[in-house]
Amino acid sequence: MGITEGVVGDMIEKSLCAWVATENNKIIGFSMILPDEGCLFAAFVLPEYEGKGIGRRLVTLAEQELFLHHEIAWLETDKNSRAAKFYMQLGWGNETDLNGTDIKLEKTRGV
Repeated sequence: MGITEGVVGDMIEKSLCAWVATENNKIIGFSMILPDEGCLFAAFVLPEYEGKGIGRRLVTLAEQELFLHHEIAWLETDKNSRAAKFYMQLGWGNETDLNGTDIKLEKTRGV
């Protein structure tokens, strides 16, 4: 996919595209967007911090930035993952099957 540490570092330096949650100077989660594409690229929280609203807040921050520039944001994830259910609970929908395993979800500004 061409995703390397250098590529990600360049993205972060060039635009507002990543948010990090910390506790006692420990990174416990992050979210990242591809601002030009309108894509929520990643959102992860360490397992021991799940269910505390951290992921929801990280996704909300990413959405706010995406919706400054795009009417519709999108993401791709495994259709059977906990992540897919999580995103749907946050209002992501318009599910499109990509390959039998992965789906594309969309969210419209203001929803």
